Amino acid sequence: MIGGQTLEQEVNEPMHYRSHESGIEAIEITRWLDFGLGNAWKYCMRYRNKGTPRKDLLKAVFYLNDYRKNFISYNNDSKFIHRIPEDIVSKMIHVSETDPSDVLRRVFELIIMIATQNCVIGDTIYDTTVYDLEQFANTLG
Repeated sequence: MIGGQTLEQEVNEPMHYRSHESGIEAIEITRWLDFGLGNAWKYCMRYRNKGTPRKDLLKAVFYLNDYRKNFISYNNDSKFIHRIPEDIVSKMIHVSETDPSDVLRRVFELIIMIATQNCVIGDTIYDTTVYDLEQFANTLG
């Protein structure tokens, strides 16, 4: 037993994976997103769970910057993203609405817009959101 869970439970359904206020596990959403957006989403949802909140949010910043540099700037669009099922979009919105942080809600909303509207968000909105996330991360331990 590890932390009250069997090894199989710890591997397949760790308790901390469902600790977000929404009750939703990050993988329910991230499996529908591109690698970079999915990792940013995951780190934002779970940053309070591993004892390294600043590092985890800075990883989210890294993935958002990497996505922009290596996908948006390179391809000049995000039309590769397939249609995300409505129940998954509902879960994404629920995560965004239940997160206690204004900054993280804006990050989730940014990713939702990119993923569901197959669009590239204006530079100002993207840059401001990522900057605000980085500033918030730097206030944490």
